[in-house]
Amino acid sequence: MVKLHTTEHDMGANAKQKGRRVSLAKPDLWYFDQLPPTARQALANANFSWSAGYYLNKWKRGQRGFKSGREIAERVRDADRSVKDIYKQGTRIT
Repeated sequence: MVKLHTTEHDMGANAKQKGRRVSLAKPDLWYFDQLPPTARQALANANFSWSAGYYLNKWKRGQRGFKSGREIAERVRDADRSVKDIYKQGTRIT
């Protein structure tokens, strides 16, 4: 499904960008399937439902910390741990 949007982005106090963009709506499972096996395993075993698209975009761009399935798996485990710690402390996430 292709959606064509006319958008106006607030780029700060004095700049706005108007124009058209194309966004492809794909289910999260599609992004999940594109990830390396180690990253998929970590997401499948995670305590929380993390967005596979976030990790896929970072991996495809070759961003530091997301260059391999192992690195992505470490990031997923770290994120899981940090959220678990927040819940253990009784802190409310808003």
